[in-house]
Amino acid sequence: MSPQVDKVKFGRQIATFRGRSIELRTWVLIIIPGCLLTLSSYLYGMLLAGNAYQQHGPALALIRARSWFMFATILLVILAAYILYRLLISSQRFEIFKNGIQYRSIFLRRHAYYWSELSGIASSATRITFFGKDIQTIPSGVIYLYTGKSIELTNRFQNIPRLVEIVKSIIYPLIWPTLKSTFRSGGTAQFGRLTLTREHIQIAKKSIPWESVYRLRAESGFLMVELRDDSDQQIPISDIPNLELLLQFVDWGIQT
Repeated sequence: MSPQVDKVKFGRQIATFRGRSIELRTWVLIIIPGCLLTLSSYLYGMLLAGNAYQQHGPALALIRARSWFMFATILLVILAAYILYRLLISSQRFEIFKNGIQYRSIFLRRHAYYWSELSGIASSATRITFFGKDIQTIPSGVIYLYTGKSIELTNRFQNIPRLVEIVKSIIYPLIWPTLKSTFRSGGTAQFGRLTLTREHIQIAKKSIPWESVYRLRAESGFLMVELRDDSDQQIPISDIPNLELLLQFVDWGIQT
């Protein structure tokens, strides 16, 4: 890992994905109403204080207005913290180079990795529904490193599906030959919670002989391991790195 990309070693830049800026709906639904509520609370407190001061003096004026001033102050702190958080998100960058990646985290730390340091990538999409109708789909992903660490690709980055697509197009051809040669030499193929051997597929601690497996397919965010006894095993796609390689690997032939 390098704190900053060496442009000579990492090669030309392929793509840049910026952090998500503050959307118009966020301004309309959260920030502007929050500002108006804060201002109106403060003004109402001032009004109460003014009336109480004229009638009963400064001591009662402070008592009458204190709760509203405190409420306005709490709202202001929450709103300011939220805006600062969104500005930090928008300052993030994820850059893809010919020989690796670099990303700048929410705390502005730079992280750089060569493609050879990445062991895989998993992606998924969360659907938000309202009365049975899909109103939003939130994509996400995780890049795994051979060190055991991972990079979360949440929706704080713009255009996550395209980012994931580019990363897959580069690392899959690098992983595939090693995967096949390791398996042919008697080793195992690891895909997150799934381990493949010539004799069985292991899901967590459960081993299933290949003759008991009917097929594997991806459906509705899950990998379905369909068994010949009509029972199924489901694994969330988000927990499976290199899903396309897994399916291709099974099609390639466990008995190869």
